Amino acid sequence: MHYKKERPAILMLQDGRYFQGIGFGATKIVTGEFVFNTMTGAGYLETLTDPSYWGQIVVMTHPLVGNYGVPRWEKDEYGITKYFESDSVKVSGFVVNECCKYPSHYQSVKTLNEFLTEQDIPGIEWIDTRAVTTLLREEGVQIGALAVYNSGEDPDLDYLKQITVKAVDPNLRNLVSEVSTKEVRIYKAPSTIGKVVLLDLGYKRNILRNLVSRGLEVIVVPHNYTYEQIISYNPDGVFISNGPGDPVLCKEAIEVSSKLIEKSIPTMGICLGNQVLALGAGGTSYKLKYGHRGGNKTVINPQSNKCYITSQNHGFCVKDFEKGEFSEILRNIDDKTNEGIEHKTKPIFAVQFHPEACPGPLDSFYLFDKFIDNMRLTS
Repeated sequence: MHYKKERPAILMLQDGRYFQGIGFGATKIVTGEFVFNTMTGAGYLETLTDPSYWGQIVVMTHPLVGNYGVPRWEKDEYGITKYFESDSVKVSGFVVNECCKYPSHYQSVKTLNEFLTEQDIPGIEWIDTRAVTTLLREEGVQIGALAVYNSGEDPDLDYLKQITVKAVDPNLRNLVSEVSTKEVRIYKAPSTIGKVVLLDLGYKRNILRNLVSRGLEVIVVPHNYTYEQIISYNPDGVFISNGPGDPVLCKEAIEVSSKLIEKSIPTMGICLGNQVLALGAGGTSYKLKYGHRGGNKTVINPQSNKCYITSQNHGFCVKDFEKGEFSEILRNIDDKTNEGIEHKTKPIFAVQFHPEACPGPLDSFYLFDKFIDNMRLTS
């Protein structure tokens, strides 16, 4: 291999197939689940810091990433991280066709390369991301390794193969327990209209912002909080967040969901929250071949035939929730998988996509208002 002055980098799958490119970010070897994201040139900062990507190596389909650089870590008037979805980069590795070296934006203070170096996350560029994406679509998501070496260093492919073969699927771990808050945190606007407990399975900060900006006091609690602990705050409603991994491993949250349904507590869920609620209702979950990840996914209301453009990031889906008196309120227009459920008589609903996504379509902001209306109806 000839890399001249560039840093050599390798993307390798467990069957020995590999792509060679140029490294950026941290110099290290990581393993994880390779997934692809069809987001446009905007949104890479939100993708990088989304806790739902914990344990995954993300392949971006857009050809140029990093063009507007990276802003400062700042907080808004509510004390919520302003430009990022968490307090650190959550992906295990980053795969792009080209990493922009000279970003242009008035808020930019560093390049994507500098940002990932600081965050100790390896990246690879100048590989055929279209070929990688096609592979993942045809064969499904893959377990593999991403290795970035120092300039002038020769990659040891045999050693990398050994690491890759031994790599364990991160979805076998309880990933939620690794990203959830360890302590209770409270956020609120100067004047509030109600109180919500947010069960943190790996929540995105813009979810919190959408709740607080609507006048809600939000109490963020760890993933393993019990129903009794949650209700001790006397909330007007409960919110179950997004997060990484297999929903069946969220045993405490599933148990809480069952109780919330039984007691008719106003509840809203997003993404993993949708799956956890469905499991709490007696439904089942299953893994999608390559998942839904991107900012251009269309869902449809099967009753009204009204469509919404949504932002999505999930690898699992649910079914059989009807036995728990839930109806499907939204469906993926491409593969007909579930995108939202609602209880037939109780103020409880959830969606599989991300209405809060930023940048992203604004079609489904109304869901936060629906959650507030549900709380008002039962107060």
